[in-house]
Amino acid sequence: MAEKEKGSGVSADQIREERKQRAMLGPLPQDFLRIPIEEGPINSEDKDHQMALALQRQMDLREQRQHAPQRLDKNVTGRLTITIAEARLSKNYGVTRMDPYARLRVGHQIYETPTCTNGAREPKWNKTINCFTVRGTKYIDVEIYDECTFSTDALIAHASIPIPESVLLAQELCDDWWPLSGQEGEGKEGMIHLVLSMQLISPQAGVQVPTVVPNVSGGRPMTYQPTYLPQQGQQPPIVQQIPAQPAEMSPEDVEEFSKMFPSLDKQVIKAVYSDNSGNKEATVNALLQLSQ
Repeated sequence: MAEKEKGSGVSADQIREERKQRAMLGPLPQDFLRIPIEEGPINSEDKDHQMALALQRQMDLREQRQHAPQRLDKNVTGRLTITIAEARLSKNYGVTRMDPYARLRVGHQIYETPTCTNGAREPKWNKTINCFTVRGTKYIDVEIYDECTFSTDALIAHASIPIPESVLLAQELCDDWWPLSGQEGEGKEGMIHLVLSMQLISPQAGVQVPTVVPNVSGGRPMTYQPTYLPQQGQQPPIVQQIPAQPAEMSPEDVEEFSKMFPSLDKQVIKAVYSDNSGNKEATVNALLQLSQ
């Protein structure tokens, strides 16, 4: 090394000083290891270039989807269109007006309507859904719930509606009312208005069926718990609704609620407590609305 330094005529101190100049000492600059970004407005040519790139990516993605292997189901018989128009319920459960929404199940597919705020006994949805039907699809299961803020949504009414044969054969459109069951009894909870139509699909045509049916109203996929589990070869049993015993309010609770709401009569407080099945939080919310 010393011979090379002597041959080149450069001393060791000069080499050391030159290396110090190459090294970066002190605080790093703001643009260290960063990609420089040109500041200033983007001209029309750059905008057109970006739009062309985005359009090309969309076309490439669409082409990939078309050539991707699809899961074809040859058991699909048609596409069923259902319009959940409205319902007329027999009773408004609770002190305040109900916020009903409907949930439908057709085979493995589950759909849900938006909530009809303050719909009470006459909710109107006018929601149209389209779903594929497979061989053996004969019923539409309907459940109507009251959306609750501080507790689990309450089941108001339910029905298992048979799809008319004329609809399954795509012979005519069906616009009719069907009875609902619930606490009032079998077929005594009100009526629901549905419009049904079918578009047949050739058995030779493979249809791509989604593996997960999205929630129409948004959010995570819905869970479904049927009201009954019929066995093969047997008719589904009729679910007997046992009326719940009214909740009784203890004298201590009556005095406590009377102090909280001195303007309300004790009998009113007891009635609200009973309507909310002994739920104190729901009772307080209902009494707050009454006292306003």
